[in-house]
Amino acid sequence: MESTSIRLPIRNLPEHFDRSRIAVVLEEIEMALMDDGGVYAQTSADSFTIKIEVPTHQLMDTASCLKGLGLI
Repeated sequence: MESTSIRLPIRNLPEHFDRSRIAVVLEEIEMALMDDGGVYAQTSADSFTIKIEVPTHQLMDTASCLKGLGLI
């Protein structure tokens, strides 16, 4: 199965995400994608970027959910 990586800058996170607790942010994103979009995602972060790995065939569902969260 092919996957696609989506990268989001941490500095652009909406106010309702606590940048000081990135592990919690990653968990919230994964849970929202699963609950709202039925998308199984793997998330990770470095100092500047959140990386979201999703199945390529679920990009539309992922984009819709991320938009709803205010991430894109």
